Amino acid sequence: MISKPSREQLTYIAMSVFLAWHTAATIVAPAPNNSAMMVAIRPIFEPYLKLLRLDNPWDFFAPSVEYGAELRYVVEDAAGTRHTFVPSDSLSWYHPNYFWSRSWYYGIMDDPDVYADGAAAFLCQKHTELRPASITFFEYQQSDFTPDDHRSGKRPTDPEFVTARSLKRVPCPNS
Repeated sequence: MISKPSREQLTYIAMSVFLAWHTAATIVAPAPNNSAMMVAIRPIFEPYLKLLRLDNPWDFFAPSVEYGAELRYVVEDAAGTRHTFVPSDSLSWYHPNYFWSRSWYYGIMDDPDVYADGAAAFLCQKHTELRPASITFFEYQQSDFTPDDHRSGKRPTDPEFVTARSLKRVPCPNS
């Protein structure tokens, strides 16, 4: 039988080894496989990573941030005058409907055939004072913007760094 001080010391050593192993595994898991060292070490950790589902691309070494997209819509009135609106300009990060509204805008951009008609019906009612004839939705997508562009005084929202894509034109029901 092992004495109590020896058991405590063995428990402490075992926990320390496990902690070191787990820490090393969480570092190896998201590391890119483009170095000889990672190619050699990864098979040792592979069973442990798969067992605990730690083998995933967490991307915390170098995350890739996607370019921004913004929904805009144009209300064309009965006289043919076009009024452009950027709905995200009126959103406040601190307001409870922020996330719902942003999700709605992304839903329209991702699948305009499903969501644009309902959104247009709502917007036709919202802008009744303009006597709207149609609503046209656009997705404005940001493109490459480099540090050199920033140093030269340009902004990511300048027209040369943004591409507009027409999503769908919906006639208003009372036009």
